[in-house]
Amino acid sequence: MKSKKAFSLQLEQRVLWVRADGVWNTRTANDYVQEFRQMVQPIVSAPWAVVLDFRHWQLSPADVFSILKDNTRWCFEHNLCHVETIFADNAVVMWQFAKATEVTNRPVNLISQVAKDEDAARTVLRTAGFLNN
Repeated sequence: MKSKKAFSLQLEQRVLWVRADGVWNTRTANDYVQEFRQMVQPIVSAPWAVVLDFRHWQLSPADVFSILKDNTRWCFEHNLCHVETIFADNAVVMWQFAKATEVTNRPVNLISQVAKDEDAARTVLRTAGFLNN
C-alpha cells in the first residue's frame, strides 16, 4: 500500500498552492523544498504569491524548522511578496508553523495574512493581480 504524500504543490498563474499534511521529518522537508523551488522557478523573476494550507499538518520534529526557515529566506530572495495562510485549528501546530517560518530580513513590501479557506485566498489574490478571473 502506497502511503499518502505529506504535501501537495500546485502552480496556478503566479501563485503556488501548498498543502501540508501529517507529520514531516527531515526527508519530507527536504523533498518539499526541492519540489517547491523547482515548481516556482518559472515565476520567480517577478513578484509571486503562495497559499500555505496547514489545516492538516501535524506536529513535526524541530529539525524540520531550519530546513523550512531556509526555504522561507530563499523565497524572499526570489521575489515572494504575498502569503495567504490557512491555519490549523491547533495552537501547538500554529506555534510550530511560526517557528518554521520565522526569519529576519522579511521584505518590507511583504503582505502576509490569514485566509479562512481557499476561496477567501483566491479572492484576495485575484484582487492583488496574481490570479486572473
